[in-house]
Amino acid sequence: MHDLRGIDPLYRLVALSAIALICKHAIVVIWAFLSPETPAWFADKDFANYWMAGKLTLSGQVMDLFGPQPVYFQHLQAAFGNSFPWHNWSYPPHYLLLVWPLGFFGYEAAMMLFLGSTAALFVWALREFVGRGNVMTWVAVGPFVAHNFWVAQNGFLSAGLALGALALRERRPVLAGVLLGVLTIKPQLGLLFPFLLLAERRWSMIASAGTTAVALVGLSAAIFGIDAWKGYVNEVLPYQAFVMRELEDTFTAMLPSVYGTSRNSGVETDLALLFHLVVAVPVAAVTIWAFFSAKQAQDRANLLLIGLFLITPYALTYDLGLFAAPLALLAVDNRQGSATSSRETTLLAVAMLLPTIMMPLGYFNVPIASVVILGVFLLALRRAGLRIWRPGTSVERGPAFTEVPSPAAASD
Repeated sequence: MHDLRGIDPLYRLVALSAIALICKHAIVVIWAFLSPETPAWFADKDFANYWMAGKLTLSGQVMDLFGPQPVYFQHLQAAFGNSFPWHNWSYPPHYLLLVWPLGFFGYEAAMMLFLGSTAALFVWALREFVGRGNVMTWVAVGPFVAHNFWVAQNGFLSAGLALGALALRERRPVLAGVLLGVLTIKPQLGLLFPFLLLAERRWSMIASAGTTAVALVGLSAAIFGIDAWKGYVNEVLPYQAFVMRELEDTFTAMLPSVYGTSRNSGVETDLALLFHLVVAVPVAAVTIWAFFSAKQAQDRANLLLIGLFLITPYALTYDLGLFAAPLALLAVDNRQGSATSSRETTLLAVAMLLPTIMMPLGYFNVPIASVVILGVFLLALRRAGLRIWRPGTSVERGPAFTEVPSPAAASD
């Protein structure tokens, strides 16, 4: 076990709080396993959707996932009781290719299998992305791990796919493209990847990702029927638009975007979206510019993972595994020739805690995520040696910035 005594006290506090939460969650899960029946509070997790999807797939009732939501919800009530709170299905048909085996198991066993297997993918991808022997890696992702373990969501899976694609894009571009193609199960998390790959001229990765995505869509249509995709377009997507516009309270407290911050503060939906665009559009422009300007591949990847949460309005707390990974690198990166300031340390520590503090703060209408993420984005720009705000200059590199050959200097 890594020794935490050598790190900043704020980071040590982050690590200890994450360890405490993980231990608490583990005790509660063990208690739920020992209960003769699945406790209602334990069933009330988004994983119930994945498990039910597996059950419906195996029983030949796939179309109930892609029809009217009340029809799908009746299956959840049949499994967990009439008092089970409302859940809806929100994923495209090719997500079923990953979760259908869960239907072979009971609820608790399936949950542990899903979390265990996706956590293994996440740990592998994280080590590939950040490197090994860095204690800040585990400090930075600790709160995210604790949160995703508790909500039983697919955060490990999506983060593992994204981080793996970024980590392998130079050494194994075809495999990286496969991982990116699978990430199309959550397309809102892949918005910036095409621009990065074009900037770096990753042609084989682009081809691999496109081929994988088309193959997954085609395979799902062949297995589940083209009507599943029609239902996804005609039923699931419109309902998700309704969710984004109408849901409040817990849902908006879990949105780290400017849209979520605005909605959580009581701003009306259309105005909240306008506020979001005021930030998202320039951040997208700066991020894409940075893909062509930053000299180091790691800086480009960091900016993608951070800028994403300012650009997409629809990402939630359990997606912040993508955001947590670059925090570990920023916490130890010191290319500017001076010690990391206490303000930067405080900013990064609060950013690491976002997965666990966003919801409690949101309940008190104190949403801070978008402000914190914007601060981290500006820090990542500075660490990359890029400046956008000084009059008369478009790019300025720090005095200690070392030019290195771009990995995109030649086509792969």
